[in-house]
Amino acid sequence: MTREVDIDRARAAFDRAAAGRQEQFGNFFLARFLGLQITYPGDACEVAFDAEDFLLNPQGTLHGGVLATALDIAMGHLIHNQAGAGTTLEMKVQFLAAIHTGRVICRGEALRRGGTCFLRAEARDDAGLLIAYATSTWKLLKTAERAAKP
Repeated sequence: MTREVDIDRARAAFDRAAAGRQEQFGNFFLARFLGLQITYPGDACEVAFDAEDFLLNPQGTLHGGVLATALDIAMGHLIHNQAGAGTTLEMKVQFLAAIHTGRVICRGEALRRGGTCFLRAEARDDAGLLIAYATSTWKLLKTAERAAKP
């Protein structure tokens, strides 16, 4: 079975990402290409996007790598928003259901904060069905601003 991809839509997403490219949280190329909408409700970070046809795998479902990336971004932006720059040390993703089209909402939350942080994130479809779950370990980076603090 051959699935058609809307090339014009994919090209428009690429052009949108390239035109506004900035190396900053929430506005970097990949976030713009995926059309991520990033918010910070309470002590969480939510990353929402649409499962566009050009993000689907050959089986016609959202590619697991795209979903893992969105979960990682939800956790990374949470750490950045709450504690500063950090990097993923490890991440585990469990895929529970497939999504073919529609809205995906990833919510990242901290389990424990410190020099090493433990986080979790879950992805749900627009009906609230849990489609993936991730846990990760992050290391806060020593930045000039953090190093200056006693």
